[in-house]
Amino acid sequence: MSLNQNQLNSLALQQQQTTAQVNSLISKSADALTCGPSCQKTRMADKLHQNFLNAQANVETAPFKLQEAEQQYYTFTQGTAGYGAVRSNAFSQQATQATESATTTFQTGFDDATYLNAIYNTLSTTYQNTFELLKKYLEDNAELQDQINEINTDTVTNDRKTYYESQGYDKLKSWYKLFAWIYFFLLIIYFIGIFLAGSSYSFIAKFGILIALIIYPFVINYVVMFVYNSLHRIYSLLPKNAYITLQKS
Repeated sequence: MSLNQNQLNSLALQQQQTTAQVNSLISKSADALTCGPSCQKTRMADKLHQNFLNAQANVETAPFKLQEAEQQYYTFTQGTAGYGAVRSNAFSQQATQATESATTTFQTGFDDATYLNAIYNTLSTTYQNTFELLKKYLEDNAELQDQINEINTDTVTNDRKTYYESQGYDKLKSWYKLFAWIYFFLLIIYFIGIFLAGSSYSFIAKFGILIALIIYPFVINYVVMFVYNSLHRIYSLLPKNAYITLQKS
């Protein structure tokens, strides 16, 4: 019975695999003879530790592998109780870190709140002072406006009073001019009458009256003021009614 090429290749492959297995067993047997149980344990621990380190390096992409490698390493080297102690220590560290982080966060928030409260109190005080100052300014402005209105009213009243006084003065001045012209007209008639009209008065008497009439406009004001002041002084020297004086006081 002859074998074809495929069968020959299959037998050759099986023979190679068998040879490889035999070589592996021989290598393991030789390794077991040269490395005892303690050596084998150390090798396994180193292997598991390396796996643990690799898992730590790849924790972001394979977090579960880290936990599995950690469990295998510490369980193999320290037992279940040792792994539990490691995990308890890790949890304690995480709790401590979380507590410290929470305390820091709380303290930071408390400091921020205290700072903001101080700012709020300052702003509140500033607002209150500003409001009081604004209120005072408004009151002062109202008083100033009232004073300005009073001044404007007094100014308008004074302007009207001045206007009416000016009108009265102009009227008096017009009447004064009219009476002056009448006076001078009568003076001229009197002057002509001295020579043309007959009279029982002598020429000297008529001429004296003419001189008196001519100087009359220039001295009449002084004469009136003299008479008024004299009468006022005489009146002040007269005895007063004591009963009326006491009533007035």
